[in-house]
Amino acid sequence: MKKSIYAAMLSGIVCPGSGQIWLGKKLLGWGFISVSVVCILVIMDQIISRAQVIAEQILAGNIGNDLTSIYAAVSNVALDASNSTMPALTWIFIVNWGLSVASAFWFGAQQDKQLQLQADSKTEA
Repeated sequence: MKKSIYAAMLSGIVCPGSGQIWLGKKLLGWGFISVSVVCILVIMDQIISRAQVIAEQILAGNIGNDLTSIYAAVSNVALDASNSTMPALTWIFIVNWGLSVASAFWFGAQQDKQLQLQADSKTEA
C-alpha cells in the first residue's frame, strides 16, 4: 500500500495527526492531535455541565423523574441557541480532521514520489 493512502487512513480512522506522525512529520501531527483533543475536551466539558444542570433540576423536583420529562429537558438544552461555542468547536474539529487527512495524503504522496525516483534511478544504474 502506498504511504499516501496509509497515512490518510491513519489520520482519518485512528486520529487526526497520526498519519503525519507515521510519516515523520511529528510536530505537524502533534499539532493536529492537540487541536482535536482541546476541541473534544471543551465540548465534553460543556456537555457534562449541561447534564449536571438537568440532574440538579431533577433532584430539586423541577423536572419530573420520567423519561418524557427528562427527554424534553435535554431537547430544550440541546436546542438552546444562546451558547454558540459548541457548533464552532464542532466545525473546528471537523475542519481539523479533514485538513489532517488531506495533508497526510499530500506528504505521503511526496514520499511516494521520492521512493519512486530512487527506485527508477537504481534500475537505470
